[in-house]
Amino acid sequence: MKSWGIGILGVLAIAAFTGCGASGSVSGMVTAEGETVNGGSIVFRPMAEGVKPAIGKIDGEGGYSLVTAGNDGVKPGEYQVMYMPPRQKEDEAGRPIGPPIKWRKFRGPSETVSVESGENDIQISLEKS
Repeated sequence: MKSWGIGILGVLAIAAFTGCGASGSVSGMVTAEGETVNGGSIVFRPMAEGVKPAIGKIDGEGGYSLVTAGNDGVKPGEYQVMYMPPRQKEDEAGRPIGPPIKWRKFRGPSETVSVESGENDIQISLEKS
């Protein structure tokens, strides 16, 4: 019985060190028609059931880094990429203020992206809607 318990501990230790259930970090750049996109958010929607989506705000240079609820990393697998443009500023009556958002008529790529355990540098090229 004692050797059985040691065997179970060994299997659990190997699983922990080999990355069973490991997650990854995802970052990259967002472009559209060859230009850097400098606002909005990127969402990675998992294709598999029971996997958390990940979201990242696009900075002024077009870079993004994804986070998940609980900050437990992005699980390996296939994801659909969605783009959410920044909100248009409005006055009290709901009328747009200032110029329209440049990238509002774009969406994420139609192909899915693959996330692996460890660091992932994924470049996103938005498509016109």
